[in-house]
This record gives sequence, C-alpha cells and structure tokens, in this order.
Amino acid sequence: MAYDLRRVKRVIGVPGDTISMINKVLFMNGQQLPFNFDLQTAQFSDNTEDLPGLKHSVRFQHSSNSRLSSFPPVNIAEGFYLALGDNRDRSSDSCVSRLIPRSEIVGRSRNVVLSLNYDNYYLPRNDRFFKVL
Repeated sequence: MAYDLRRVKRVIGVPGDTISMINKVLFMNGQQLPFNFDLQTAQFSDNTEDLPGLKHSVRFQHSSNSRLSSFPPVNIAEGFYLALGDNRDRSSDSCVSRLIPRSEIVGRSRNVVLSLNYDNYYLPRNDRFFKVL
C-alpha cells in the first residue's frame, strides 16, 4: 500500500550551501545565523532566527538532550534541499531523514491554519492559528 506523506518544513539550505548546527545554533556557509531569545519558560525557549533576509520563530525544549541539537556540516548537492522544522527538537526533518529532492517539494506555506500540541493530548494551540510564517 502506497501513501503520500506531506510535511511542512522550512527550507534552510539550497544547492551549494553548507549547513551545520552546534548546540542549537545554526551555521550557514561557516557563518552563525543571528538569533534573539524571545520567550523562555521552564520547558522551552522561543527564538527568532534570521535566515538571510527572513526572520522566523524556532522553539527548543530545555529538557531535551536531543541528538537533533547538533549536526556536522552538510554540503547541499545540486537538486537537493535541507529542510528543518521550526520546533527543532521535535521535528522529523532533514537531520533525521535525508536531504529533500526538488521533485518532492510541492508547495509553499505562508500561514499556520491549525497547530496541535503534542505534549498536551494533541489539543489545539490557539495562539498559533492563522499565524504568518
């Protein structure tokens, strides 16, 4: 039985880029991407990360000693992309699976329509509804 799995992820690396993450800090082509701490709770921190020309929010869990908090440099080959989720410690993305072939990218998201809280019985996260990405 075949099925089509669609995921919404942020494209971080394009062909020719080298991307790495060290202790939850993203590096692009050897340069640390700027970020600001926006909100910190006992469980997580929300940060604004600045991809060249595009600021966006990312979340990290404090209690997580996740293997997703660091990865060695990845050179992005022609025809492939590196994608990461904005909830970095709880996201199955290029760090876990693989680089994404261009042929598998089918659209672009601009807003969140519905967001569920995995840690709270999948209840809706109302503060994220219709948020601009």
